[in-house]
Amino acid sequence: MYKLDVVTPLGNVFSGEVYQTVITTADGEIGILENHMLLLTNITPGKLRIEKANGEVKEMAITYGILDVAGDKVIALVEEVYELNEIDTENEKKLLEEANSKLQSENLTEEERKHYEKQKHRAETLLNLASAKV
Repeated sequence: MYKLDVVTPLGNVFSGEVYQTVITTADGEIGILENHMLLLTNITPGKLRIEKANGEVKEMAITYGILDVAGDKVIALVEEVYELNEIDTENEKKLLEEANSKLQSENLTEEERKHYEKQKHRAETLLNLASAKV
C-alpha cells in the first residue's frame, strides 16, 4: 500500500492509500505498485485506474500532467480529471473538429501546431473513453 494524490488546478481529486495505480504516460501505460522505483514522467490523456486494497476500483479520464513516484508516495498533477460518464462528448467533438481544421492550415507556427496536435489527441482520447464506457 502507498499514498496516492491526484491533484488538478482546482484542487485534490483523490487522496488515499492504494494497492495499485495504472496510468498513461508519454512512454505508455504503466502500473505502479508499492516500492516502485523513483520516477518522474509526463502524463498523457488516458484512463487512470486506482485499485484499493479492499478490491474497490476507481477509473477516471485524465489529460496532460506530471507523475511523481517517490518511495511510498505518488503524486499525479493533471490538468483535468473526469468521471468516465461525465465527459462532455459534444464539447470534445467541437474541440476535435477545431483542431483538425486548424491543422489543415499551412500558416501555423510550430507552437500553434503542437497546441492543436495536443488538443486533437486529448479530444480523441476522451471521446474514446466516453464511448467505451457507454
